[in-house]
Amino acid sequence: MIVMYHKVDIITPSRWWVSIDKFREQIGLLEKFHFVHLDDYEPSGTSQVIITFDDAYENVYTHAFPVLKKRRIPFEVFIIGDVLGDWNDFDTSEAKTRFCSQWQLQEMAEYGARIQWHTRNHSRLTRLDQAEIEIQLAVPKELTAMFPQPHFRWFAYPYGAHDQHIVAQVRERFAGALSVNNGSPGDRYQINRVTADEDWTPYTETSCSAPTGMHPPFKLTQSRARKELSPR
Repeated sequence: MIVMYHKVDIITPSRWWVSIDKFREQIGLLEKFHFVHLDDYEPSGTSQVIITFDDAYENVYTHAFPVLKKRRIPFEVFIIGDVLGDWNDFDTSEAKTRFCSQWQLQEMAEYGARIQWHTRNHSRLTRLDQAEIEIQLAVPKELTAMFPQPHFRWFAYPYGAHDQHIVAQVRERFAGALSVNNGSPGDRYQINRVTADEDWTPYTETSCSAPTGMHPPFKLTQSRARKELSPR
């Protein structure tokens, strides 16, 4: 199971936010599984879990990171390269929020985080021409120098949006790629994730099995099902 978070804070103004207490509760329940990095993930198994954060918001550093650091849990942070330390002005539907700075990412990398790529400015790749796609997929040299491998081996599609042309481009540059709910089971470059929100509760029994083609066990509450929206 690969779990996707965006923001963790004391407020939850939209489904993309999880409160600190709920995050701590969810992580506690997930401790029945084995936390691994993406490079060590075996999709066919049901005992592994990966924690991912899209966009790298500062509240992840402030509120989620201390929980994961204390429990020595590995995790993945997918950054938007051109907005580090800046505000999410491009996302007008969301509350104004700052992104992590480079030094905050560096500190998290010292304690279990692997820094991964989520494009330069969160553009929907399926709407771009080839030249712009190449710009969005290229990790700047200053970032690869600051975060050498095993960082920047994985990619997350903005909004989960991709097609076969985009997948082919990503395949040339990364070890794997994550979607949300538009992926393809068995394809390392179209791996789906579970969206964690305030209503999400994981099962605690590691012996549970998921239906064929789905993630390992998780629980979708009725209120969350009613709120299911397009991924960011």
